[in-house]
Amino acid sequence: GETPDPGPTVTFIVDDAYLSTDGSLAANTPFQVAITASHTKNIKSVKVVQSLDGSVDVELVDSAYSDKIITEFLFDGTTAANAGTEIYTFVVADKDGNSTSKSITITNIGNPGNNLGVAEVDQNGNAFRVYNFRGPEFGAFEILGGPLSINDPDARKDIQDDTEAGETWPGRWTSRNGTTFKKLAVGPDLPNWNNITNDATLESAWAGAGTAETTLVVAEGDLLILNQEGAGDYALVLVTSRNTSVPSSEYIEFIYKYQVQ
Repeated sequence: GETPDPGPTVTFIVDDAYLSTDGSLAANTPFQVAITASHTKNIKSVKVVQSLDGSVDVELVDSAYSDKIITEFLFDGTTAANAGTEIYTFVVADKDGNSTSKSITITNIGNPGNNLGVAEVDQNGNAFRVYNFRGPEFGAFEILGGPLSINDPDARKDIQDDTEAGETWPGRWTSRNGTTFKKLAVGPDLPNWNNITNDATLESAWAGAGTAETTLVVAEGDLLILNQEGAGDYALVLVTSRNTSVPSSEYIEFIYKYQVQ
């Protein structure tokens, strides 16, 4: 008639620096997972067990404790060299052998390819901007090429402001060369500016982001992936500001990462 011991309480710590839900990473990529744990009895141990496709489970960590509360247990890991499914199980046990397990599954997407190039200002130290195309400033942009005017060839315009004649500036982007856009959801465990660092993570984020769009309204903080000319050459764009202070010269400012050829 006794109530079974529920075992320790285990929670993943949610933070930009840590994985706390299932996700995808490239091969040979470092990562961190952190947990907290508590119990009415002393916690005796925290173990981390790795399970790879077709391999015998391996105990990576076995840490001894004698506390009722663990405020942070930090695990440093690195994904395997080949694509596959990796499961990391955190087992927290008390002195009587009662335990609680929590797992994170990483989909290893394989060879990371090249690291992405980062562009935050141009060679003259100027921020990247796309202005109201109906105004006097540069209203289009070519990745790696820079700002473009109305007279520049459409084939170069990966991004162009999409303000119609007589329309109040909407802060809307399109392109003139077949480039399409996907807007990424934002969150600690989702693809983001910090953890999209190479070809594999950029291409995986594009594949998982839903439907590509030919035009979209852009807001400060938006994270976009561009498929340049629809040819499978991607760029990651982070919108850093949206300025409406000067009529007809409104602009969207951004930084970007690009695939190194």
